[in-house]
Amino acid sequence: MKATELNHFTAYRHGIVYILIIIIFLTFLGCGKNENKKGDKSEISEQSGGSGQMSVSGQMATEVSAITVKPEDMPVTLETTGKTESYREVEVRTQVTGTLLKRFYTEGNIVKKGNLLFQIDPAPFQTAVNQAKANVMQQQASADKADRDIERLRPLLAEKAVSQQKYDDAVSTKELAQATLEQAVAALQQAEINLNYTKITAPISGITGKALKDEGSIVTAGSDSLLAKIHQIDPIYVNYSTSDTEYLTMRKKIDAKAILVPDEGKFNVELTLSDGSIYPRIGELNYMDSMIEAQTGTIQYRAEFANPDSILIPNQFVRATLKGAIRPNTILVPQRAVQQSQAGHYVYIVNNEGKAEQRMIEVGDWNGDNWIIESGLVEGDIVVVEGTLKIQSGIHVKTVPISKASTVSGTTAVSEAHAASNQ
Repeated sequence: MKATELNHFTAYRHGIVYILIIIIFLTFLGCGKNENKKGDKSEISEQSGGSGQMSVSGQMATEVSAITVKPEDMPVTLETTGKTESYREVEVRTQVTGTLLKRFYTEGNIVKKGNLLFQIDPAPFQTAVNQAKANVMQQQASADKADRDIERLRPLLAEKAVSQQKYDDAVSTKELAQATLEQAVAALQQAEINLNYTKITAPISGITGKALKDEGSIVTAGSDSLLAKIHQIDPIYVNYSTSDTEYLTMRKKIDAKAILVPDEGKFNVELTLSDGSIYPRIGELNYMDSMIEAQTGTIQYRAEFANPDSILIPNQFVRATLKGAIRPNTILVPQRAVQQSQAGHYVYIVNNEGKAEQRMIEVGDWNGDNWIIESGLVEGDIVVVEGTLKIQSGIHVKTVPISKASTVSGTTAVSEAHAASNQ
């Protein structure tokens, strides 16, 4: 073989080798792409499993959070605006006419029963007492003289030394003197009473109001006799009212045993003050009016509170919360689980086939963040709370536990085991 032909053969062989190397490389590259595609499909499948689960029929199940309905006894409270009132309000009045010498208390301070409040000039009244005493002494002397006259005439009458008429006149004089004496004694007592009235004391313990008469003023008994007022504030009353409609609604529920009230209607009452703080003592409802006020259409109620620290004062506005009533077998559902359409309120429940089902319900009042369900749900119903926008009736759902912060009284979160049993 010639050298030229040998060189051409060698080059041809090298080209065949290069081509085989390229083919092998492309073959491996294609396998790598196929593996990548399979990996992508596997990843897509895993991602799909994160938001749902295949049901027995092959339909993707949508994850939702749900609760299981469990009726419970629910405390019933009634909130209304109230106003404090003195347990007793006493007017301090003068009972005699005279000059007001001095006021002994500080306006707005608490006084004890019997504390001296005002002093009226006693001088004229002391003079009247002295005069009444002198008159009593004079009438006593006249009565004594009449007694002596009768004792002197009695033996003379027995001896017929005096006439019967003269003796009878002496007896009459004695009786008249005795009556005049008693009248004088009564006048003395009245004078002493008037003298005592010049010292005006507190009839009860309580907080004093503004003095209505100044020192040096002439005070008179009668229509202008008011000097001040004292309010007894321990205990203290809180008055509030409800409309006749609220009263009738509550009365019907009580008669139907839908609401149970304490024995003899002894509700506990909690007060919220104007700054939002809770009054530290619980009061008790002690009065309900027997008729409706014609002008306001309301029924008046009254609660009594201990007030030893004088935190409450008359005419404060407060929020009164009545406690003690119970609503038995109450179903509560979070508000966000309840939807509304033209037909009314409804929720989604999970039926025995693991499918979502629309259930029409009747709602009552709110209780915190929950609806009170009047009808439409029974114990054991599984109600969808979160994920309602992702579902519709008939689709398969997978229930997962609701977050702990979202659970409510009267319901329990659905567990994973319970959820799995529905698939």
